[in-house]
Amino acid sequence: MNAANVATTLRTIAFVAAGSLFWLQYFDLKDALQPEPRKRLAQAFGLGVVAVGIAWCGFALAAAAGLPSSPPGETGDLALYCLFVAGPVEEGAKFLVARAVCFRWREFDERIDGLIYAASVALGFAAVENLVFLRALPWSEGLLRALVSPLTHSLFAAVWGFGASHALLASKTRLARFLWQALPLAAAMALHGLYDIAALGHGATPVAAGIVAALWAFVIWNARRVVKTRAA
Repeated sequence: MNAANVATTLRTIAFVAAGSLFWLQYFDLKDALQPEPRKRLAQAFGLGVVAVGIAWCGFALAAAAGLPSSPPGETGDLALYCLFVAGPVEEGAKFLVARAVCFRWREFDERIDGLIYAASVALGFAAVENLVFLRALPWSEGLLRALVSPLTHSLFAAVWGFGASHALLASKTRLARFLWQALPLAAAMALHGLYDIAALGHGATPVAAGIVAALWAFVIWNARRVVKTRAA
């Protein structure tokens, strides 16, 4: 490995680490009343890395079923890929590890915890994704992706994170618990797909930014609401 490759690798690792730590701290501050143990946040982040492997299997299964396995150039095929492959596979993988592990921890005892653990899983997922893609980007684009990609993954995960926390901590019936998990997960998959269409489509960057802004506003509002309820 020559000096240029070493420099690129170190720059990529630095960007990924900085983006992950920044957003992990940001979301952790939303749980100021009863912060989660740092080891749990680290474990959730690691589960996000595991989710990448699950997603890889999901993409392979989609390809075996005849669905696009990578973003195609045609608009119609792009929508098919984003809405029925990328969004469902990536959000499904993240939800699977969070539901199977994080949401069973005894520390998962507040509505806001759905956001914190979902975001931590999403940040681990985004970190691996960025390690793959950032090497091929100029440093300015790489820095931007290192900041934006973890946020978008976390915001999509927040939708099903809030839903799961309501289902598991507040719902009284089996049907309510199912719906509060299934419907937000489906919404996150759809929003992820729509964002990817806008981000990958020509001239649709303002739409992608609008989706992120709307989701960010939703997350902040909901986080403040559940924390205010907890404090009261």
